[in-house]
Amino acid sequence: MEDKKIEARKKTAPYLPFRTFINSLDTFSHGLPTILDRTIWRSQAGVTQGLIMNAYRFLGLVDEYDSPTNELEIMVRQTEQRPAILRALIEATYGLQFGLDFTSTTPKVLEDMFVDSYAVTGATKQKAITFFLKAARFANITLSPFLLTQIRNTSTRRRRKGRDTAGTPSRENGGNSVDTVAASLTQSTVTTHEIALASGGLLTVSITANPFKMPQQDRDFVFSLIDKLQQYEKDHPPAEEENEEDEGEGE
Repeated sequence: MEDKKIEARKKTAPYLPFRTFINSLDTFSHGLPTILDRTIWRSQAGVTQGLIMNAYRFLGLVDEYDSPTNELEIMVRQTEQRPAILRALIEATYGLQFGLDFTSTTPKVLEDMFVDSYAVTGATKQKAITFFLKAARFANITLSPFLLTQIRNTSTRRRRKGRDTAGTPSRENGGNSVDTVAASLTQSTVTTHEIALASGGLLTVSITANPFKMPQQDRDFVFSLIDKLQQYEKDHPPAEEENEEDEGEGE
């Protein structure tokens, strides 16, 4: 394998779900194109397509012209070699910044490393850290018990996102329909719903109202807004919605 010394500091660390990254390799089961671009993954949302290409560039799976490297060809053709290849790529990217020993690293130390090396903050920082931890586990890199606990905590938080902050069933449970929202408004003083924005931000919408006592104009406005929020979520599915995406990986 070529000794790739990637200038990780000048790139954005991957922050898409690790399972999405691994699944993206299966797209090339019938062959690799000479040049990769984001439209290859047509089944993914536009934002996710860009995140996949960023991960490929960061890890060195494509060269400066976005042509496949030897490492990508091996990962596509020899799936059993993926952990070993990914380990070498991690050592050539993250390893240059962080060092290679994570057997005693704490979450705080790891967070500081990401901030210092990639200038990531907020939700993007946590996503980037989660990708790294799951990639390292998949690549059989030994992680400290503190970091392994962080992976498990991330999965637990995602399982608990089946309901919004007001206890209203989420979209996954069919709770985002207009009828369900209307019913919840009659039972709760305040209903709150959160939407993950494609840019990485979070939109929080709260309402205190009884739809059965609203005038027609207000009802039309509220339910049209709900419809728009639902459509946005459908068109821009948050990466985190891949609940339990990696449960059991690398173990």
